[in-house]
Amino acid sequence: METLGLVQAGACPFRGRGPAVDRYATAFFTKKAELADLVCDEWVVLSERNGVIDPDAEVEGVDREFTELEPAERARWATDVVAEVSSRVRKNEFDRVVVFADRPVRTALKDRGGLLSRVAAAGADTVEPLSGIGGRDRQERWLDEQLAIRREAADPAADDIDADLDELS
Repeated sequence: METLGLVQAGACPFRGRGPAVDRYATAFFTKKAELADLVCDEWVVLSERNGVIDPDAEVEGVDREFTELEPAERARWATDVVAEVSSRVRKNEFDRVVVFADRPVRTALKDRGGLLSRVAAAGADTVEPLSGIGGRDRQERWLDEQLAIRREAADPAADDIDADLDELS
């Protein structure tokens, strides 16, 4: 099963140009990106300013959060992002899209962008592992736990641990 991960960026703590993965390198983003790297075949960054971008794409630092966008901007952003994600699903024949994003972004993608129906029409299921976990602190603890499990599983001395994505949902 081919999986595409969507990792929400958030406000960029760094000014200037650089690779997206470095510009958005907050602790929360880095944890989501690391888990996406472990459980997805490919992952992209969801940027408030740039939409869907590859982790190594050069970007200019961003200094605001998604929730600071006006409602019309959020709707336009969500529509554009879902169109790009659906296109990538069709082009690369992904079977699953895993969304590592907080509630406002997930809601905009689903309600304004039609994420679930458009990704399904493109041929993939959608999984939202951070849904229902609570606030950022609880999500970070969950990410820490998932990363620890997968790191231990990657250790040749560790017992086999089923890293099936169904556990993420």
